Amino acid sequence: MFFKKKKEEEPEVDPVDAPEEQKGPETLTESKVKEKLADGWIRALVTFELVGKPREHIENTLKSYLANIKNDSRIMTIREEFADAIEQDDGFFSAFCEYECVVETMEVMTWLAINFMPASIEILDPEHIKLEGRIIGNWFNDLLAKLHEVSNVLREERGVNAHITQGMNALIKNAIVLALKGGEKTSKQLEKVLGIPAKQLEPFLTHLVDKGGIIQKNNKYALP
Repeated sequence: MFFKKKKEEEPEVDPVDAPEEQKGPETLTESKVKEKLADGWIRALVTFELVGKPREHIENTLKSYLANIKNDSRIMTIREEFADAIEQDDGFFSAFCEYECVVETMEVMTWLAINFMPASIEILDPEHIKLEGRIIGNWFNDLLAKLHEVSNVLREERGVNAHITQGMNALIKNAIVLALKGGEKTSKQLEKVLGIPAKQLEPFLTHLVDKGGIIQKNNKYALP
């Protein structure tokens, strides 16, 4: 659900209660952080960003997601900073949070990235990480699983959109034919009758003329 800013409208989800009364694990002191790093944990700065509306829903959802992450024992909090949601030109609100934490392993980091989709992850410590082939293989498999999931969703959406487009095209063509039953008309006159801009009607008119469904004469269209 988390992602970088988008301009297209996303469907709103059901509101969630802000976890104001939830008290998650306490934040780590710097000395505890050093202990975790010595044990092989990874220090990271994770940025989450959410765009939508209304403002309260966006801010509460962001806090709720972070609360879920903090309840995972494999991730420990160093600090968190929430910014107030900012209204954009399109009426949507953008809210973000910086979350500094230590993560037990790279596998957990992969789980965090794939399941919560933060805007960015910056590894702060250690500077160099030595990974086993098994871990790299698991990382690629998790990534491929998510890519296949996204691909399947896109394929289904494209199929639905194709059917909708086909149906709409048929409706517009039928509407043109019905409008011309009242007599010949220019594209501008058809625009007034159908409520569809003349420019958008042109490909349909051309197709109908080519197929012999209507005829064109002196910039006017009529039934054959």
